[in-house]
Amino acid sequence: MRAAAAILAVVLLGASGEADTAPDKNIAGSWTFRAALYDDCEFNGLMRLRPTDDARTYACELTARQSCPSVDMEFVVRQSCVARRTGDQLAITSTIEEFLVGEPTPAYYPDNFALSIQSSNRMTGALLSAGDSNAAEFIRDEGSIS
Repeated sequence: MRAAAAILAVVLLGASGEADTAPDKNIAGSWTFRAALYDDCEFNGLMRLRPTDDARTYACELTARQSCPSVDMEFVVRQSCVARRTGDQLAITSTIEEFLVGEPTPAYYPDNFALSIQSSNRMTGALLSAGDSNAAEFIRDEGSIS
C-alpha cells in the first residue's frame, strides 16, 4: 500500500512539473492586460515575462495606465515584477520604478495580480492593489512567445 502511494506521488509530481513547462502553456513573452475598475476609470497596460534559472519564476516588467477622466486623473507607471508559477496559477508581485505620466504619489499602489493560466495566449484572474480585487485579463500579443 505504501509503495503504491509513493509511486502515485511521484507520478503526480512529475505530471505537475510537465504541466508547468508544457509548450501549450509557455507564458514567456509580451502580454497586454486590462482590469475592470470602478466608475469611469480604465486600467490597461503591457507586460513582458522573461524566464529565469528557476523554471517556476519569471522576471518581468509592466507598464500600467490608469485613466479616470471624470476626476481628471491619469497615471502611467513603469514597474518591475516577479511572477511565480504554481501549476496553472501565476502570482505577480510588482514594485513601482517610475511614474511616466502623473505626479508620483503614495496613493498609487503597485499592481499585483493573481492569475489562472488558460492557455499560452490568455490568463484571467484579479488585479490586487490597495486592498481591492478587480477582474483582470491578460492576452498575448501576436507573435510574442519567447
